[in-house]
Amino acid sequence: MKHKIVGVLELTLGLTLAACAPIKQAQDVETSGFLQDYSALREGKAGEALKIYIDPNYPQLCETYDKVLIEPIGIWVKENSDLADVSPSERQNLVNHLHGSLVSELGKYYQVVKTPQPGTLRIRTAITEAEGSVVALDTMSSFLPHSLVISKIKETATGTATFVGRASGEVEVIDAMTGERIAAAVDAIVGTKSVFGVTSKWDDVNRAFDDWSYRLAYRLVNCGAIAPEQE
Repeated sequence: MKHKIVGVLELTLGLTLAACAPIKQAQDVETSGFLQDYSALREGKAGEALKIYIDPNYPQLCETYDKVLIEPIGIWVKENSDLADVSPSERQNLVNHLHGSLVSELGKYYQVVKTPQPGTLRIRTAITEAEGSVVALDTMSSFLPHSLVISKIKETATGTATFVGRASGEVEVIDAMTGERIAAAVDAIVGTKSVFGVTSKWDDVNRAFDDWSYRLAYRLVNCGAIAPEQE
């Protein structure tokens, strides 16, 4: 039995960041094509992702899930995107950081598995940019054992400031056995150019990934509860 934390019901990937945080939610976001079907998504409210879908039956079904299958994460970029010019090693650091964050946060509550099993949530995620996107097939995260995640997500990425300051992401949560969509979200964050405590030019993007992972895990395990702000 999973230990739950009491909260307000609402399942989203959205951000409600503290005022002092070096990142904040963007005002808008464009879809990339990663999710394929966006027809059921609605505009997010305060504290939610910018675009979201939630299965209305999830609060009644959430306790039937005790495992997660996290698919490899890819990067979808426009041909003229700044991110397209980032080195392969830097792109790899980005997908690995997001994947590591998801494994770390979801692994607190669920068994992380590699194959579909009864009671498994399949998590599909991509780092995205809008319009004419194509998946960068040479940049896909790999499965990391939970024991290695903590050290992996603390690695410092190096590189230029071309992508720092903004990150867009899309996520879809599916029943791994039936293929039924449970939730989907599209969101974007922007940096606030804070220099306090910055050790890498990718810090604001990595903070966004960590925050998304924390909120997604919290809301899934708590049947839709909005996550409290991290201190």
